[in-house]
Amino acid sequence: MTPANGQPRNAISTAARQVVEWAGSAWAAAAAVALAVLWLVGGLLGGFTEHWIYILHAVTSVFTFIMVFFVQHTTGRESRAIMLKLDELVRATSGARDELIAAEQRPLHEQEQIEHRVRSRG
Repeated sequence: MTPANGQPRNAISTAARQVVEWAGSAWAAAAAVALAVLWLVGGLLGGFTEHWIYILHAVTSVFTFIMVFFVQHTTGRESRAIMLKLDELVRATSGARDELIAAEQRPLHEQEQIEHRVRSRG
């Protein structure tokens, strides 16, 4: 059970963000290239057996599967923060239409109606 202060949840969220940041770094790209070269050299020296290929597919599939969730979590967190900031700007700006606050949570047809009204007012 998660304590009321949400520490385990925050720790997981922070860890996910750090993994995504590291995975997008130049060091991670260099490490990926180095691993690919080592894998290729090992395959050339040892022969590209079926077992060799199965391991490649398994490792890349699992890594991709996990990274999708890390990236999705981080993107969702950042999008939520941006929406909160934009909503606050709309509230603080005189003359801004309050109907735009939390527009991303409205059904698509309502978003299209709001967009049409905003564009037609120019």
